[in-house]
Amino acid sequence: MFRIHTLALFAVLLSATISGCFLWTTTDQGATLERRADEFETRVTTMEAGYTAQMEGAHAKAAELETVLQQATQVVTRNSADTGARVDELQQALAVQSGQIDELRHELSRVQEQFREQQGDYENRMKRLARRAGVDMPVDETEIPASPDAHYRAAQVAYEARDFSTARALFRAFVTRYATDARADDAQVYVGQSYLVEDRPATALGELRRVITDFASGDQIPAALLGMGDSFYRLHDCTNARVSYETLIRAHPRAPQATDARTRLRDVQRAPAGYCTS
Repeated sequence: MFRIHTLALFAVLLSATISGCFLWTTTDQGATLERRADEFETRVTTMEAGYTAQMEGAHAKAAELETVLQQATQVVTRNSADTGARVDELQQALAVQSGQIDELRHELSRVQEQFREQQGDYENRMKRLARRAGVDMPVDETEIPASPDAHYRAAQVAYEARDFSTARALFRAFVTRYATDARADDAQVYVGQSYLVEDRPATALGELRRVITDFASGDQIPAALLGMGDSFYRLHDCTNARVSYETLIRAHPRAPQATDARTRLRDVQRAPAGYCTS
């Protein structure tokens, strides 16, 4: 606008100058100057109109851009609000899912614990039933007393109660844990004798032989030989029964079991016809 006003002012000054010059110029020269002044003024007017139109267009464009900017700002603001609301919804849904997962984990833990308890109870009942039926079942570590004396006594109590499966499991564990204990060979004899009480001579024979092989220097050899003789006789193997009894009498004549061996030896010799198969 400053430029347009300057041009207009220049045109006015020029016109005044030209008019003043008419006082010193000829008629033709004045006409020419006046024509040129009109042309210049027309040109300035045209330029001013064009510049004004450009300014109005620029203002319109600026207003249009301002409108677009406001609209874009509104869209962004609305989208941001929508996005924030969506994020809040997702966070709430996630919190709900997390809570449900925690509940499921808690329920799973409870069910697993209940299952373990039921499984433990079932296993204990099956062990008791199996032991009553004469099936040897291992004892749990928690069922074994910590000290050797308590351990051995627990095995004896089970034996005296005729809970032979438990007694054997405890005696076997004692032999494994305390192999150098003076009662280890006693425990092994108990195992063999328990099978004889149950009338399982073949199994008893295998357990009593271990006393001979594993505890040859122990004091339970006479008891083992007596039990082996009894096992052979029940299996109708009179020959090996006599060998067992005679070995006991010859090797341990003063042992308490030697007297029983002599009695049983006579029984073998008097066995009913057809009883002995060897």
